[in-house]
Amino acid sequence: MKKIILFSAFALLSFQMYSQDKGIDLDVLRAPSSPASNLLGIATTDIDKPTDISSFMVSVQSASNSFTAFPSNYGIDLSPYYLFAKGSTDFTTKGLQDKDFKNIFKQTFVISLAISNPDSSNTALNYKSTYGGLGFKFSISRGEYDSITKAKLDSIIVKQDKINKLSMQAMEDWLNDNDENYRSLLKQREDLMKGVTNPDDIKKIIESDKYKKIEAQLSDMLANFKKSDKEKALLGEINAIAATFQTQRIGFSWDVNGGISSEFRNRNFENSKVYNAGIWTNFGYTNKKGFAFLGLIRYLYNPDKILALDNNVNTQKDVSTLDTGGRIAYSKSQSKFSCSAEAIYRSVLNGNAIDPSWKLIFNADYSILKNQKLTFSFGRDFDGTIHKDGNLIAALTLIAGFGNKK
Repeated sequence: MKKIILFSAFALLSFQMYSQDKGIDLDVLRAPSSPASNLLGIATTDIDKPTDISSFMVSVQSASNSFTAFPSNYGIDLSPYYLFAKGSTDFTTKGLQDKDFKNIFKQTFVISLAISNPDSSNTALNYKSTYGGLGFKFSISRGEYDSITKAKLDSIIVKQDKINKLSMQAMEDWLNDNDENYRSLLKQREDLMKGVTNPDDIKKIIESDKYKKIEAQLSDMLANFKKSDKEKALLGEINAIAATFQTQRIGFSWDVNGGISSEFRNRNFENSKVYNAGIWTNFGYTNKKGFAFLGLIRYLYNPDKILALDNNVNTQKDVSTLDTGGRIAYSKSQSKFSCSAEAIYRSVLNGNAIDPSWKLIFNADYSILKNQKLTFSFGRDFDGTIHKDGNLIAALTLIAGFGNKK
């Protein structure tokens, strides 16, 4: 009987503790490439590797103009399985090490939204229009956690196990002093429900003053139960590890992305047309030293493209392009800083009058706060097929992730 009481008390106490802290808030966010932003040409990078995601990610970008203009580019990426069907897969750090494709898909599937309000200095987009993009992204393969990440996770698990054992022992000692009173209250609550099966009757009992009084007394008794100094010390150690924790994956990775975007002419949402649509894949390998070697293959369809050719505005219908590129990225395990350089070659699949073009960009991002990244991008944008002049890229982007309790 005492074991049953002990189990019931510990379960109730654990539930109360869980309600207050449903996990450890880990910094799992890496600066992701938003598919919707990618379609509009405002993403921080075109070639990305799989990363552990937040349930909800927001990016705000200030472009050119010496970063004095009010941000005009926004991106939102959300994980539908994390937000609305979390029970369908395991989003804990243990679950995120799963290699089964079904779970990888659910854990990495992202729906992406982006909006761009270009100014007159933007030669790629019509400054009189607003652009909106809708995209998706998921991983087929994402590698595995490196040895340092695994060691930190194992350390947290060991310390949490020690806390649980201390709590069980402390609860048993506490019950030795409060056994009769606690057992009496449990019995009174059980007697109130004895023989009652009708849902309406059960509801009436739960809402009765007598039942509420017993529940309040049980809660008050458990509220007096406090963590020992050893437990507090272990919790402090866990929080210290979590404060500097960064997930780092190594091995082969493979992403699939796609989406469609629209131009809202004269910034009127009732006057729109398709701007472009596409599908692409990123793939590569990250070694133990933190270097990632990544590739890109991307197909884009542009039903109505304005080109700057021979200093004249030309309209080309139904332009299909194929992008191929590579990226070298460096991110030391558990480091707040990462950087990369990428180059992309764009060939036109139709239209002999359009020359191929290329893009070169450098990225650096730094973790300013937990799950908040500041990314700086600088380089040369595509020319010829999009615009002839003004093809310098310079952008500062803030990316924030929410919902990272693992």
